[in-house]
Amino acid sequence: MKRIYQHPKPSKAEQTGPKYWRSLDELAQTPDFQEYVDREFPEGASDFNEVDRRHFLKIMAASFAVGGLGFSGCRRPESHILPYAESPENVIPGVPIYYATSMPLREGAVPLLVETHQGRPTKIEGNPSYTPYGGSTSGIAQASVLDLYDPDRSTSHWKGENPISNEEVEALLAKISSHYAEEKGIGLAFLAESSSSPTRRRLEKAFRKKFPNAIWSEYDAVGVDQGQKTASRLLARSVKPSYFFEKAERVLSLESDFVESEEGHLKYARDFANGRRVKKSTDSMNRLYVVESGFSLTGGMADHRLRLASSQMTAFVAALAKAIGIDLAGISEIASPLSGHTDWIAACAEDLKEHRGASIVVGGSHLPEAAQSIVFLINEHLGNIGETVTFVEVPENRATDLSELANKIKASEIKTLFVLGGNPVYNAPIDLDWAALQTSVEEVVRVGYHIDETSKASTYHLSSAHYLESWGDARTDDGTIVPVQPMILPLFDGLTEIEVLARLIGLANTDPYRLVFETVSS
Repeated sequence: MKRIYQHPKPSKAEQTGPKYWRSLDELAQTPDFQEYVDREFPEGASDFNEVDRRHFLKIMAASFAVGGLGFSGCRRPESHILPYAESPENVIPGVPIYYATSMPLREGAVPLLVETHQGRPTKIEGNPSYTPYGGSTSGIAQASVLDLYDPDRSTSHWKGENPISNEEVEALLAKISSHYAEEKGIGLAFLAESSSSPTRRRLEKAFRKKFPNAIWSEYDAVGVDQGQKTASRLLARSVKPSYFFEKAERVLSLESDFVESEEGHLKYARDFANGRRVKKSTDSMNRLYVVESGFSLTGGMADHRLRLASSQMTAFVAALAKAIGIDLAGISEIASPLSGHTDWIAACAEDLKEHRGASIVVGGSHLPEAAQSIVFLINEHLGNIGETVTFVEVPENRATDLSELANKIKASEIKTLFVLGGNPVYNAPIDLDWAALQTSVEEVVRVGYHIDETSKASTYHLSSAHYLESWGDARTDDGTIVPVQPMILPLFDGLTEIEVLARLIGLANTDPYRLVFETVSS
């Protein structure tokens, strides 16, 4: 029978000094508290509530022994670590190696310097050798190293729900190439994202030459830069505007977040900051006017900010042009819907006129062509073109529109469709009903980094390679050609766009390094 242990209680004579208590129950010495104390450390607690410890350990030891004899699969797999037979050159554990590359983007590549450890890229920073950016980079570029190790990326090629090998992919591309070569490309179409790669543009020309009746279409969910389209139309050549904010003493931004999200923002933010930097008492600081519908980072830096709906932006530009002194037919009619803000417009116009040749009026890339045209006229009237505003030559884009490709599919003229990147099933205009259009095509080959909505609506899914494991090239915002070189071998045998195009064209050498080298050499 279990013996109840009686805890000794000190007598009042033994209690000296202050008495401390942890709860009101302990202070009052309630019966519940006394029972709790007796249950916390009862006599025989070391025997597991009257269970013999020795007997318990015997049972457990026998169980472990039986498990070790009969279940060898529970063992930790053995691995042997061996030293290099021939140590790789310059590879020292713990010491990083840096390689120059660039991240290709729709609006222009970002030159990078990538830190690698034992052949694995770990950290991305800007390349200080590219002076326009001064070693700066974007958050998107820095985070892109995580995409390389993304557990949700595509790890194999698929036909429907069945994986296929690299040999089957090569056979597929060879079969499509030979079939449509005979047909001169009738029934073949490509849908790609826009790219600044000279090599891809060279292969695109070779594609048009081999398949003259095929369709090459490009689509970007965020749309095309309206400023580039307007400048090309007004100057009758393929160009895009480029700004020198460091030279500008007065800047007017019309819904253009040029320090955060517009094309070339890494350079523009640096130049604008230099124009604001005061080093001595005689230095002047630039002044920024911002007109926008939503609060942006550029708007947060403005000296004078006007909140205006996007629908009224064209009317505002017309009113500003009229206040500056541009008198053209139709300007008054365009400006008439704008009500109010007369004093703000007059003060801004007067300040811009006082700084002719040292000011910039920049419109957001999403503004309509009418607003972009008036912005061009204002810069020309103020003498900014050639001083703070220049134009960079860009290759002419001969791609067809997505709506034209959709009409071809509706007419059952497309038999095989290649989708290079993007996700049109998810982000194409809703009125096209692209999901239904794509599924109506007999054969759809998707080259993508993830298995997404477009991949699920395709016949084949070809895994795409990350730019950190690919050879390629691209152009920066100012037209400089920069290399894209791999930091690591492709983790999952992914393909790049230029590899797919080279195999489809039927080039003898489809090695991406050789393709880029031939482009640079020519």
